[in-house]
Amino acid sequence: MKTFALLFFLLCVSVVNAQTTYRWVDQEGKVHYADRPPPPKTAREVQEKQFSAPAANKQLPFALRQAVNNYPVTLHVSNDCPSACKLGRDYLNKRGIPFSEKTVATNEEIEALRQLQGGGEVAVPVLQVGEKTIKGFLDTSWASLLDAAGYPKSDNR
Repeated sequence: MKTFALLFFLLCVSVVNAQTTYRWVDQEGKVHYADRPPPPKTAREVQEKQFSAPAANKQLPFALRQAVNNYPVTLHVSNDCPSACKLGRDYLNKRGIPFSEKTVATNEEIEALRQLQGGGEVAVPVLQVGEKTIKGFLDTSWASLLDAAGYPKSDNR
């Protein structure tokens, strides 16, 4: 009985931590979002998204967790950017900022980064904080953007 209760509890926890959201367009062109699959015969352009809160994110201090949720940080790098990209990565790690890293390699990724930068020549590293981006590494510029987003100035975890 205890084993059954434990398995039931673990199943409930996994269901709470993972959420599937569906997006679809109905016959009248109206977009719908729901946590249940759409009607099979009337929905088109169905997209299924799986959302889950990272376990590590729940252990972060409140202020840092708020900044991560409101202004996620992404570092865009390339394989031929050894020094500036390393400086940027080291800066984020030293400051204790959780970030995702995207390596730009294909023509599609380069074009997407060009659009993100607002056109022109593509240069890495690119720091993306929420919707704002900075091209190249300059610690004072990165600090200003991260400070404005509410990230702590030092790693106090």
